[in-house]
Amino acid sequence: MKNPKSKKDKIKNKSNLMETNIKKNKSIINKSKIRISKFDDNLQELDYEKAIIIDKRSFMKMYFAFFIDSQIILDTFFTKHYFELFIVKLSFLIFTFQISFFLNALFYSEDYIPEAYHNNGVLYFISGLPKSIYSFLITLIITNLLRMLSSSKSELMKIIIQHKNIKKYIHLINIVLIKLRKKLIAYFILIIILGIFFLYYATTFCAVYYNSQKYWIFGCIQSFGLDSLSALIICIFITSFRYLAIKKRIKYLYFLLNIINTFL
Repeated sequence: MKNPKSKKDKIKNKSNLMETNIKKNKSIINKSKIRISKFDDNLQELDYEKAIIIDKRSFMKMYFAFFIDSQIILDTFFTKHYFELFIVKLSFLIFTFQISFFLNALFYSEDYIPEAYHNNGVLYFISGLPKSIYSFLITLIITNLLRMLSSSKSELMKIIIQHKNIKKYIHLINIVLIKLRKKLIAYFILIIILGIFFLYYATTFCAVYYNSQKYWIFGCIQSFGLDSLSALIICIFITSFRYLAIKKRIKYLYFLLNIINTFL
């Protein structure tokens, strides 16, 4: 005959083990929440209700975080990412350079060549500006669409912050990760195909317009400069309105800024 005390002890031990595991998992969730409040790059994704409690940054810290996030080189190599893979960020950086070089070649019209000769080989900044603006705008649109495809940062943060039930938390995280896996497969297939096409087009352009390669490169540098300059100005407005929305508790302004920031 089995000892009833041993059964009770086993049940008690199992119960204690489950409680210990739950505490450990809750500790992991709490640590994740601490990270969200600790690193500025994660604070950008907070909902309004959490932002007014957690986001206590100064104006300059908030501005710096927005500016870093807008600069792909700085964002790739000089920030810590707990919700994004480095290989994805690096591939995105390479693709950004590829599409910029491609678009500057695509918009390089026959009008630029005689103009360079008439000006003793000098292609004026103003002459190449429209081409750089077109390249910058199209790059902005395409890269933002790819950014949405390659990241689930906001979804992961929302789950970590809002769901305290460990079983539901793990279940929802797994769903997001499965979706992210499918998105990343599509993302890498897309950038590889486009990257090969961009490389082919740029190589052909350099072969046909051999003497115009330096003007083409100058146009690419101009596009990157325009991107940085516009980011400096745009981030001032975004930071000002976000800072005001948090300090003055203006909920609709905060929502509007989140929508705008998605496309910038």
